[in-house]
Amino acid sequence: MPVFGIRSRACAVFLVVMMFFLGGCGGGVEVIRESPDSGVVRYLYKGTDGHLYTSKRQEALDRIDEFCGGPYQVLKEGKTKGRQRVVESMGGSEIVTEDWWGIRFQCLP
Repeated sequence: MPVFGIRSRACAVFLVVMMFFLGGCGGGVEVIRESPDSGVVRYLYKGTDGHLYTSKRQEALDRIDEFCGGPYQVLKEGKTKGRQRVVESMGGSEIVTEDWWGIRFQCLP
């Protein structure tokens, strides 16, 4: 029967924490349908990177294109309500603030 030492437990905790982060718990791109031809797409970005320089922006624009299936008009853009969450780790707990950017759009005929 294997004996688990401190090092093994630390590795196990590290793997669980990494799976939590890599598993998509934070978010990505969300489309919120308001009508058959309009909605809001929002995406998570890091405050230091900015909302224009993240790869999520292109993914958000692609999702609008898929939603409309053709031309669309951006009606409004801006920071949307984010959230704060507590992340527990071996070093203690940390409060993480998420920044979300929203793009309101209308499909064109």
